[in-house]
Amino acid sequence: MLKFFQFSETISGTTFFLRQLFTILLSVPAIIVFISLVSTYMIGEGIIDVNNPDSFDQSSIEKIQENPDQFLSDLWSYMTTGWLLSLFIASLPAIWFSLATSYKRISALFYENRNNLFAAYFGFDLINNAISLGILESLSFLDTFFSITSVLIFFFLVFKSSEIEKDDHEG
Repeated sequence: MLKFFQFSETISGTTFFLRQLFTILLSVPAIIVFISLVSTYMIGEGIIDVNNPDSFDQSSIEKIQENPDQFLSDLWSYMTTGWLLSLFIASLPAIWFSLATSYKRISALFYENRNNLFAAYFGFDLINNAISLGILESLSFLDTFFSITSVLIFFFLVFKSSEIEKDDHEG
């Protein structure tokens, strides 16, 4: 089991694709924590009344639909260090597994330059995520470019044949 999370060995394109799908399963705990956060916030604000399900406040849901930015801002201000730590810990296995998977596939394709290319890949992915999440709003005009390039890189990593035989991958 430990070899799946290590940054060594190589993997084929098929294994890379299947491991990326498995990363989604590893994300389930983080999704559960996030749903718990939103549910706790909505119960605390009185949007949902657990004691009386018939008194569901439809007007609050309409307010959220009218101004989702305000809802997200209020939710962000509700988030405490404990929630952030819980989300981080729940996300850590998926993040680590995804990074190890990418490193193993880059190692299979570009063994000599694997560290530099992985650093470039990681930096590109970090910038792409920051733009997509609105953290780097000044670069939002590059969102489409980064998204399309990210998909192309993914397809390249899946379909490019490595010089290593399919059965010789050990990661």
